[in-house]
Amino acid sequence: MKVSATKFLCLEDKYIPAHQLAASVVDYAVSRGVNKHKLLRGTRIFIEDLKSDKKISLGQLLQLLTNVRTLTPGYDCAFQIGRRLFPSNYGAVSNALLHSRDFAQALKILGLLRMQICPFFDGTSYQTSQRQYLLINPALNCHTQVQFLSEIYCSALISATKLLFGQRIPMYFSFPFQKPKYIQEYEGNLGYRLSFSQPMFSISFEKKWLTTPCLQRSDGLRSYAVKQAKMQNVPKQGFLQTVRNEINKDRQTNLDNIARQFSISPATFKRKLKLHNTHFKQLQDELGKQQATYLLQIQQFSNEQSAQLMQFNDIPNFRRSVKRWTGLTPSQLRLTE
Repeated sequence: MKVSATKFLCLEDKYIPAHQLAASVVDYAVSRGVNKHKLLRGTRIFIEDLKSDKKISLGQLLQLLTNVRTLTPGYDCAFQIGRRLFPSNYGAVSNALLHSRDFAQALKILGLLRMQICPFFDGTSYQTSQRQYLLINPALNCHTQVQFLSEIYCSALISATKLLFGQRIPMYFSFPFQKPKYIQEYEGNLGYRLSFSQPMFSISFEKKWLTTPCLQRSDGLRSYAVKQAKMQNVPKQGFLQTVRNEINKDRQTNLDNIARQFSISPATFKRKLKLHNTHFKQLQDELGKQQATYLLQIQQFSNEQSAQLMQFNDIPNFRRSVKRWTGLTPSQLRLTE
């Protein structure tokens, strides 16, 4: 089945209201003494846009966050922005989450409306007998900003769960980057269940927390809010998530086949990937690393089981691929935490 261009968003698509996250981060940085005009330099966002219904793109928002990160003093900037993110002025999206029945439903709604409140990441849910895992992918390969964005949205998640449930849900955070020097900010905002230099970005917690009831749960108000949010006609996923989904359908596929699914030429497809700071082989390798890590580290499957699930015909090739993706052998990967 062909992929419709109306079902995903690209880096340059203008759909994000400037008065939401952009206005919030500018207000915060200005409160820390940063010049407003310097913050907006290179973003193609104007001061008057922050007080209007003007729409901006993900690329513009990323440039703004880059400026904020560079100009704002201290190491707590991203965490403080995250604390302000929810409920903020997201309207129907915030209301849909606030009136969810429980944590499980809140996560489902977040996945449905993610592009309106958390556009920089997409996630996949997995369960074991005891734990719930959220495996996180960046919506675009912004390597220099992944850590800053992770700090924002992990802090927002902790803050939101406190507001929704009246308590802090114990979460484990595994980050793909090195342990930062300012670890005290992580511990103060996210807790002590932290690990760094991991093969993938993941968040996990005990499954029992999924049934935690929301303090303001209301089926009627939630249903109405979801309906209102859907009326914005914002696609549920971005371009890279759509490409990843197509690759996951057939791990042996190639660039030409995926381009055909998007009804564009291979050259145009390559250009779109480059615009999102990635290329096809990189996406394939990242997905391979994520799936191998899940099967070997989390599920503790054998090489034979994992290779079969990942469509490998021989074990030696599987071992070599895992080593190339993660820097670890399958046996070493099973022992990491």
